[in-house]
Amino acid sequence: MKKTIAGILILSIIAVGFYTFKALGGFNEIQISQKNLGKIELVGIHYRGTPQDESLKNSFVQIEKLQKENSGSILHTIYYIEPAGKLDTMEVFVGIERRWLEDITGKQILSLDGHEAIVAEIEANRFVMPGPNKVKSKIEDFAKSNNMPAPNIYVDQILGPEHVRVIGIYQAEKK
Repeated sequence: MKKTIAGILILSIIAVGFYTFKALGGFNEIQISQKNLGKIELVGIHYRGTPQDESLKNSFVQIEKLQKENSGSILHTIYYIEPAGKLDTMEVFVGIERRWLEDITGKQILSLDGHEAIVAEIEANRFVMPGPNKVKSKIEDFAKSNNMPAPNIYVDQILGPEHVRVIGIYQAEKK
């Protein structure tokens, strides 16, 4: 009797877990396509340091404020170096498209060639959203299967709390 109740309880917990995962979008596929996005000009702040540094938080706050002031603009982030821990060095660019700003004083301009961009669309709750390595792997697989150069820059666009677009771009090294 106790084994039956325990079995039913375990199966119920598993069923609720699967239902919750599905309801949050955990089984949603990453949609990948090739797009011509033209020239992408971003204006923002380049940060290099540790994740706990107050200037990282201030960089995001500044750009998010600009984004909110310019209805229709989208927050873009490019992680050049992702930290493995709280004290590791990280390098990130956070910005919005140049077309939304008139005054760019104190900001950096970053120009990217998005003519042969690979775009991944992810729609899921942040708790079940696939990790960056999985998304990058899918983009790289798409590039390989379509005889395209593997992207070396990944631009994350935060479109909503449950919608992220990752743009993979191959940028030739500048000499």
